[in-house]
Order: sequence, then C-alpha cells, then structure tokens
Amino acid sequence: MNTKHIFQAILAFALAAICTTGYAQSNSANNGQIIVPKDSTANPDQPIIDDDNTIYTSVKIMPEFPGGEAAMKKYFADSLQSWESKKFISGKVFVQVVIGKDGMVEPENVKITSDLEPVVNEKVVSLVKSMPKWTPGMRYESKSGKVVKVLARVSMNIPVELSVKGEEQEQVFFIVEHMPEFPGGDVEMRKFIAENTKYPEEAKAKGLSGKVFVQFVINKEGDVVNAKIARGVDPILDNEAIRVVLSMPKWKPGEQSKRIDGEKVWVPKNVSFTVPVNFSL
Repeated sequence: MNTKHIFQAILAFALAAICTTGYAQSNSANNGQIIVPKDSTANPDQPIIDDDNTIYTSVKIMPEFPGGEAAMKKYFADSLQSWESKKFISGKVFVQVVIGKDGMVEPENVKITSDLEPVVNEKVVSLVKSMPKWTPGMRYESKSGKVVKVLARVSMNIPVELSVKGEEQEQVFFIVEHMPEFPGGDVEMRKFIAENTKYPEEAKAKGLSGKVFVQFVINKEGDVVNAKIARGVDPILDNEAIRVVLSMPKWKPGEQSKRIDGEKVWVPKNVSFTVPVNFSL
C-alpha cells in the first residue's frame, strides 16, 4: 500500500469516527435517555441490556402482557370473579407500574394513580404484583448500519376495568326531576375543582394542556363514585382530573318522585354527571 492509499484509509477511518460520535451526541441532545451500546464488538443480533436503572416512559417497542390487552383484561376478570366486596363497586383504576428488564413487574414500583375504595385499591395492587412475566420493552440504536435491541424498564398507566360481585347493580339515571347538587351549587363546584387541581410537573414540562371531561355517578348517598374519562387529553392530566373529582365532598343526591298509596314521595337515585377539569399553562 503506497503513501496515498494509507492517507486515504486514515482519513476514511477518522471521518467514520466523527460521524459516529456526532450521531450519538445528536441523539443524546434530543433525548438524554438514549443508551449507546458500549461494547462495539457485541453481536448486533443479540439484545443489549442497558446497565443503568433508567426508567423510560416511551420506547420503540412497549412492554406487552402475555397475550396482549385482551389477555390482561381476562386476567383481571378471572381473578376478580370469586372476590366479593361488601357492596357493588365498578369503575376504572389506573395503575402505574414498572416492567423490569426481565419482563417482571417490580413490586416496589406499583402505584395506584386513581382511587376507588381502599379495599379495591389493595386488591388491584395485589393482582398487579402477581402478574405473569411480560415481554419487556425495547428501544433501538443504529450501530454499523445494523439494528441492535436495548431492553429498558418502562413506566406506564394500565387501565383496569373493575367490576366486583356484591349487591345487584342499580340503574343509573342521566336525568331526574331533582338533579344532584354540589354543596353550594355549580359556582362552588367550579371553585372546588380550580382550587384543588394540582397541575402535574411532568405535564408542565411536556407542555400539556386542555380540558378533561370526567364522567361519574352521584349515588343515592351523595357519594362520587365510578369516575372515568369521558374525553381526555393525556393520561397524566386525565389521572389528576379523576383524582380531583373523587376528592369531592358529598353531594345532595338526585331524586325522582313516585306515588305510594296515592301520596307523592321523593326517592334518591343514582345519577350520572359530567364535569370539565381545565388545565391551562
């Protein structure tokens, strides 16, 4: 090899090194969570597992419960089939979990982000911790023109449709003669929501804003139950909206009249209600 060829080879190697470094720095600037494989001799066809404890909120391939979402719903339905509570409870529970690099749920990182009753929360947390092994999350890095897999831990929100045995579910009305009333009326309700809503810092950082509509039921005792998202913005804001609604004090329950022995009486009814929770930066 003559001097010219040697110089060309050195120049090509240097340019390749600069381009590779620039690629890593550019991606790291956009997302500090990207992990560049340290071992350049690793087999690109084998998974490369990150060696730190970074918890990702988004990756190329999200973790998956064995069998998918339908199988996960069946897991909860089967597990709750024989469980009885003191009264009928139904609703949607949001559970934040971390799926480890091995696909297992990390018990210390299971958190309820929207509440029903404590006994329900405890049951759901127990079931989540007992979940079978998931397919772990993966993110991709380009290396030498080939794709390698990087397994990461991912934090996510899992909607759990919960319905447990107990008393027979009663009819829920949308309109009754005397609609439910928040203590002090609509003005006080809007004031309560505004004063008790906590804008999540993560939502602020992501520039998330909008109006979340929460649907719930005012039961015959005036309690707020079965809160769920009628129209959401993002899980981060949706969860906070549900939390605020569930923290409301007792309402004056809705009533419908009926005749008993020719006399008009008012009977409390379960009534569906929807309120907006506004998040404005």
